[in-house]
Amino acid sequence: MSLIYLICRAHGYASRLLKRELILELASLQSLQQFVEHLAATEYGEKLKTVKTLIELENTIAEVFLDRLRSLLKIAEESGGADFLKTYLEKYDVQNIVWLLRMKLGKASKEEISSLLIPFREISKIDIEEILEAEDLAQALEVIRRSKAYKLPETVGSLLELEAELWKSYYMRVFKKISSIPIRDRVEVKRLLGLEVELINLRTCILSAVKRLDRGTAEKMFIENPAGTSRRKLRHFLESYDEKFYLEHFPAYRSYLEKIISGKEPFAEIERLRILKKFAEKQRIPKFISFFYVIKYILDLEAEYRDLRAILISIYHGIPNDVRLQLLINS
Repeated sequence: MSLIYLICRAHGYASRLLKRELILELASLQSLQQFVEHLAATEYGEKLKTVKTLIELENTIAEVFLDRLRSLLKIAEESGGADFLKTYLEKYDVQNIVWLLRMKLGKASKEEISSLLIPFREISKIDIEEILEAEDLAQALEVIRRSKAYKLPETVGSLLELEAELWKSYYMRVFKKISSIPIRDRVEVKRLLGLEVELINLRTCILSAVKRLDRGTAEKMFIENPAGTSRRKLRHFLESYDEKFYLEHFPAYRSYLEKIISGKEPFAEIERLRILKKFAEKQRIPKFISFFYVIKYILDLEAEYRDLRAILISIYHGIPNDVRLQLLINS
């Protein structure tokens, strides 16, 4: 089989994703039972028939998400594209480590932390359970170093610095792997990765601007971006600009940046995914067969998973409808 088969299958899989109208309808429901009933005719229907508790529902939604990723990866291994795809999907490994350590710092229980992680073991380069058992940042660092999965400097002074180093290591690998996909498809994929890095680097700038991060540390945290603002220009931004500069200079990311300024990191993460999803949707690629559509499918898939999980939790805790919409990527 060829890479064309993988791309065509991604198009086919994308047709099964829930429509935005259904996502919004689900967000207006008042009970978990109604949630299950509304999904009866979808791919989730059969799996949800026997589940009753919030935890069972969350696990089932995660299971569908992971099964879809596994199916895509299996086809990639048989038809081509697995080299890049496996590396790209390692973002969930980094994401798990970052979320885990943030929640440990916030004194969350192991159960609370575990419920948030995406257990995609097929691409995991590290034993998450070992980090979960770590008593502090130093022990967590030791587990990560022992795995040899990520390149880390000899000293890491804070969780923010560790997050930056993990993402640096990840993006260094994934940008290198772009050479394994067809030349004609690389521009769009590179631009999307560049946007991901741009948003991370701007977060670092903002944290420095609002004095939650000193300038020297911020400079070290910048990730090299072959498809976005250079590190040299970012360092220049740090010299004298406050948060107002970033809001004016990057108006397309204003809502994302405002949430970082106000310390609303969970909402900033939702905005980040909205930006990536809108960018992917606006691309007008003049060909049906493009590897970019595989990556776009993964973005849409993650958005659906996160939205369904947010809706479940909102229904369970009786969160008002207007607030629920703020939690949705497909809002």
